[in-house]
Amino acid sequence: MNTILKLIKRELKTKVLSKGFLVGTLLGPIFLIGIYAIPGLMMFYSEESPTVLQVVDESGQLAELLPEEFGDRLDDGQPRFIYSAIPPERYSADPERYRVAVESGEVEVLLVIPGDVLSGGQVTYMGTSVTNLDLIRLVQSRITGAVNRIRLTEAGLDPAEIARMTQRVPLRTVKVKGGGEEETGFGRELPTAFVFLMLLYVTILAYGAAVMRGVLEEKTSRILEVLLSSSNAFQLMMGKLFGVGTAGLIQYMVWIAVASAAYVAAGAATPSVTQYVDFSAATFAFFVLFFIIGYFQFSALYAAVGAACSTQEDAQALSAPVTILIIIPFMVSLSLGLSQPDESLSRTLSMVPFFAPMLMFLRIMLSNPETWEIVAAVGINVVAIVVLTWLSARIYRVGVLMYGKRPGPAELLRWMRYR
Repeated sequence: MNTILKLIKRELKTKVLSKGFLVGTLLGPIFLIGIYAIPGLMMFYSEESPTVLQVVDESGQLAELLPEEFGDRLDDGQPRFIYSAIPPERYSADPERYRVAVESGEVEVLLVIPGDVLSGGQVTYMGTSVTNLDLIRLVQSRITGAVNRIRLTEAGLDPAEIARMTQRVPLRTVKVKGGGEEETGFGRELPTAFVFLMLLYVTILAYGAAVMRGVLEEKTSRILEVLLSSSNAFQLMMGKLFGVGTAGLIQYMVWIAVASAAYVAAGAATPSVTQYVDFSAATFAFFVLFFIIGYFQFSALYAAVGAACSTQEDAQALSAPVTILIIIPFMVSLSLGLSQPDESLSRTLSMVPFFAPMLMFLRIMLSNPETWEIVAAVGINVVAIVVLTWLSARIYRVGVLMYGKRPGPAELLRWMRYR
């Protein structure tokens, strides 16, 4: 045990005092704060300006309704649209003039409404950019509203009465959890869950790869042979795993402390910036727990890869299956965990080794899994860590003394059977 502790201390000193660790520890919180703060600040300080809108109504039936449809105002009281109607005959006489006005930025949107718009004719939207989907959808809904009002009137119905009877019902979202209720929503929980998922994925991958590189460097520089003179291969592997993992936890603690302080400061200075952030002590606790689980599962495999190879090129090739084992759970978590955390497939995979660290963490953040599910996931994955570490140690003890050709799958299996 003393030997393992000495090896852990050696790894910690090597990793924590390195320039890469210090830079990553300092830049990590800045990156996380930027993900949240920059969009919030841009929205908070951005100044909305009216949209210059010109309309050519070839149908002659919407001219009276459109000013009302586009008559809403911005928060500062300015009109949302500077609306003007262009007579169809004037537009037909010189359409190039109006296209030039759009291209120069004098007019932001030019709408050409065909004569058969009431029977399904297609409206033309012209602008220097057609990627502002919010504006395009808004314009489309306003034109649709005006057309539908005419259609209802021609059918003998009262558009105002129908609008009153079909107005949208407001919806408040409340998450039931822990015997209580919490008012929250999609825009608050999902960004936080996504950032934490990305952080889990990146750090598990980065620290696992760091273990592999560390073992490979010590092997190629023959430092391992010196270390083996005072310890055995299993102790070396445990020292490497726990040393690098502890460095990762130290970095996490710094990030959590800085992020928490920044969150409190931002909430006091500019509350609107934090409206899409959902932090809690339980979130951080589960985040650290599932990082530890994911780290040990993948790092044990990366350690075996580093011990089995003699060159960086061989290690990259042999580590590809391990990297895929990280990428697949991440992609499943993005597609399934974020959208359907309570589906049967999500619940099943959230207990499976390699999937659990990311998927169960997402379920805890976005849903309300049963306590037994969390306990079962942790238990199953701890057992998986023991099994993976045992198998990796058998490869490690043989591989650290092997040089030359990269071993194939059959040879790795043979190493695992050696006594």
